[in-house]
Amino acid sequence: MMEGVTEVDIDPEGVFKYILIEVTDGRKRENTSKPKVVVRGYSWAEYHADILDRVAPRFAELGLDYECAGGGRIRHSSKNKTLHIYGYSVGFGQANHKMAKDILQRQFGYPDENVTWSNAGY
Repeated sequence: MMEGVTEVDIDPEGVFKYILIEVTDGRKRENTSKPKVVVRGYSWAEYHADILDRVAPRFAELGLDYECAGGGRIRHSSKNKTLHIYGYSVGFGQANHKMAKDILQRQFGYPDENVTWSNAGY
């Protein structure tokens, strides 16, 4: 069921909130496998929790457990092939921006110098 979950789903342009979500197979009683960490970020989200509220039903349909591992903001320009990850979520805490950077860079293939992160800012 994990194969039905994409690693990244974010808006192609703009500044928006994002969250990291750890997804595991909910059908296994003692799940010892490493969670799949996914990034979700959208400009329509007023709060980080709005993102989780929107994506959680899909995980549940697939029989997966999930936990938000923090949030922040992303400034994304697909035109310029740049991503900047920063800030934090008041409700979920600060995400591991380095992990988000690695996932996003793998997904988009942008040059290393074009994908940056910082723990500063809101």
